[in-house]
Amino acid sequence: MSEGGDSQSELQRRVHEVIFEADTPAGKTFDVFLIICILLSVAAVMVDTVPSITPDQSSFLHKAEWGFTIFFTIEYALRLWCVKSPRMYATSFFGIIDVIAILPTYLALILPGAEFMLMIRFLRVLRVFRVLGMTSYVQGSTMIWRALVRSRAKIIVFLTAILILVSIFGTAMYSIEGYHVKVEDPSTLQVGQQIEFGISKKRQNGKVTEVDEAKGITLKLSNGETEILKFDDQTIKQPLNPKFDSIPKGVYWAIVTLTTVGYGEIRPETPLGQSLAAMVMVMGYSILGLCIGVIVATEIADGSKATDPDQRKCEDCGADGHKFDAKRCYVCGHALKSVKDTSSTLTTTSRSCANCGAEGHRLDAQHCHKCGEALDEAGVDAYKQLFEVDVEDEEQEKEEEEEENGSS
Repeated sequence: MSEGGDSQSELQRRVHEVIFEADTPAGKTFDVFLIICILLSVAAVMVDTVPSITPDQSSFLHKAEWGFTIFFTIEYALRLWCVKSPRMYATSFFGIIDVIAILPTYLALILPGAEFMLMIRFLRVLRVFRVLGMTSYVQGSTMIWRALVRSRAKIIVFLTAILILVSIFGTAMYSIEGYHVKVEDPSTLQVGQQIEFGISKKRQNGKVTEVDEAKGITLKLSNGETEILKFDDQTIKQPLNPKFDSIPKGVYWAIVTLTTVGYGEIRPETPLGQSLAAMVMVMGYSILGLCIGVIVATEIADGSKATDPDQRKCEDCGADGHKFDAKRCYVCGHALKSVKDTSSTLTTTSRSCANCGAEGHRLDAQHCHKCGEALDEAGVDAYKQLFEVDVEDEEQEKEEEEEENGSS
């Protein structure tokens, strides 16, 4: 199944253990060092944008960035070298992230400004979940993702409803706050304001570009032409609230308000507009609760279908509800069928496939979950000691329980 050679040299195995096996002492040390380098390289890019940085300091930061990039390039090359199937690792999630993380520095040689794409390197810090033994957090994120996938139909309907609501509220606010009223003193108009002028069907819209006492009011019309109005023009009108001079701005206000962000640069001034705003604000809090409720409800529904480990049933009298560690029935006293606790042997570790580099295999896994290659058993003993798992003792305990049940 592998695309590379069938065997690896001792040096390749050692490099693979250091670079990929994050649960081993050497692997943990390497990954901690790698994360420190990632954070320092990103910090260097950030600090380099500070205006007060001197040319000498900027030069040092650039040299440091090149040093980090060369290190990451060598590290990526070693990752490809120590696996049997470099192509499979190169096309994996972390393999793609590794390439994207080192490309910006090289691209900056021909594309000025590309170095700021180095922020993508932060994605490599995802390895910290493995280094700190936070695999359960990664599994938790997987559970949330699956819940979102299961709820995708509800989420699509929900987002569609939100789109409709913000369109309605934005249009309503434009009608309330953007209602055009006569400008009593045109000399008070500000550059950038949207106004209307003209009579009935000949009315036009324009943006004020200049207000001059001698020349008048210069407008840029929607068709790109320029129009000059006199101060005594009685047809000039402006929105009641200049902030709501179009429906898109009303929709923008509705989105900001409904999501409870509330920037505050656009706000209603009329009593009716403020009443509508209050209703949208209250609705925003309800929407946040609904979004979380969809995910929780989905998880509860799926969880109710799962087998409850506490619902063990007695084979003699049929009583159920026994605890997972119960040995005898609480009704008739009959010995319960032994149930092996496999939670420890199912512990997800950072065991890595020597063929494709895929990580996150269970302690009892024998084949890679991605490429199907047999996993290297050399490091399993170390993992068992690390997680304090003794499979032989568990098997012996199981046999003793079976003998006890048989004798009873």
